[in-house]
Amino acid sequence: MMASWVVGLIGAVLTLVGIVGFVSGPVLLVFGINTLHNFVHLASGILGLLAAGVSGGRWASLYARAFGIIYVMVALLGFVAPGLMASLLAINMPDNWLHLGLGIVLSIVGFGMPAAVARRSG
Repeated sequence: MMASWVVGLIGAVLTLVGIVGFVSGPVLLVFGINTLHNFVHLASGILGLLAAGVSGGRWASLYARAFGIIYVMVALLGFVAPGLMASLLAINMPDNWLHLGLGIVLSIVGFGMPAAVARRSG
């Protein structure tokens, strides 16, 4: 299943980023991080791994829908209230764009391709 594969991959990356964040300092590549941000990555990553692996991946689509919406909302909040997001989670502009992209990918995987795209490819 596509959802299980994508959610498993994203879960693994988020888990790894959460772990690496604890030893990297306040910036990981160009992305701002802090302890709370690392815990958020760990939690969402582990949940992704579980969703992809438990019950043959039946939870992967639900995870993709929920976290797709959550990551889009976090990105939008980061664009609208950057000071708040920076003070809470050390989120910076590169984080906002990454969260938006991640939210869009997860939403597409979770909710399925739009009907117009499906008709063109099928």
